[in-house]
Amino acid sequence: MELQVRHLRVICAIASAGSLNRAATQLGLGQPALSHQLRRIEKLVGGALFRRGQNGVECTALGVLVLRRARAIVAAFDELERDFHRQEPRAGESVRVGWNNSALTAPLLGSLREIMPGKQIHTRSDVSRSRLLAQVANRGVDLALVMICGQRELSAPAKVRALTVVREPSFVALPADHALAHREEISLGELAGENWIVSGCGDGCRVVFRELCMAHGFDPVISHDVDIDATREDLVSAGCGVALVQPTRPQRPGLVIRPLAGTPLYVRHVLAWREDAAPAFRARELGTRLAVDYWRMADRNPHYRNWLDHNDLAMISAAG
Repeated sequence: MELQVRHLRVICAIASAGSLNRAATQLGLGQPALSHQLRRIEKLVGGALFRRGQNGVECTALGVLVLRRARAIVAAFDELERDFHRQEPRAGESVRVGWNNSALTAPLLGSLREIMPGKQIHTRSDVSRSRLLAQVANRGVDLALVMICGQRELSAPAKVRALTVVREPSFVALPADHALAHREEISLGELAGENWIVSGCGDGCRVVFRELCMAHGFDPVISHDVDIDATREDLVSAGCGVALVQPTRPQRPGLVIRPLAGTPLYVRHVLAWREDAAPAFRARELGTRLAVDYWRMADRNPHYRNWLDHNDLAMISAAG
């Protein structure tokens, strides 16, 4: 027998109940059957998990350690169940929002608070666009803000609607002392010999990135897999490599952000929602608000504002 999640649920139930009899009742088992399960589990983990006494059971030192891990694992599996198994809507629940590193996440939450005052908002991040869309479809979240790189199409599940808020160019972040840092724009081909810091997103973004680089004459050296924007920028500042960034990212000490010549890569920020979700009837209003917020962010970044002044704004599409 191997230790499984159902065994961890047994450990958690016994600890919560404080008694084998009460735990057996909660689990719908007979007390002898639960005792037998517990003995098998204790054999697997290599020691007693509970001490029996007149007033019930209490954890041993080993039991405390196992219980701590068991509760964390059971909670993670429960969350997985909520994310990927279809759930029925419940009146009065909070609005649940998923996102994957879009710079528009904070403005989205601000707009939701204004549009739906008094409504509790819960969020979760996930680098995978596919997982977020599955969570929207299966009621794990009500609304998602996802990013799509390149020309890839958004394949939305049935009853999931999508709205492109903005289509923006990808810029590159370099260390401030980089030989190309003084340039107003940089050709992607000039970065052929660099170490790249790239998100490990599993939705084909890396494939798009490699195809893009190879179209410019080189196979990129991906030295660091990093999914968090701020951490990628920390590594750039430390001289560990270069990275593609959203143009609205602020230019931090130790790095510079520059446009790529010819704008070889665009990224779309997309709202996705279920037709029956609480924010559904305000989705287009949310999209319009986010587009306004986006232009405010762009105006605060000199490197992006300069690019916008010299390029056709029709290349950037906003929600309408």
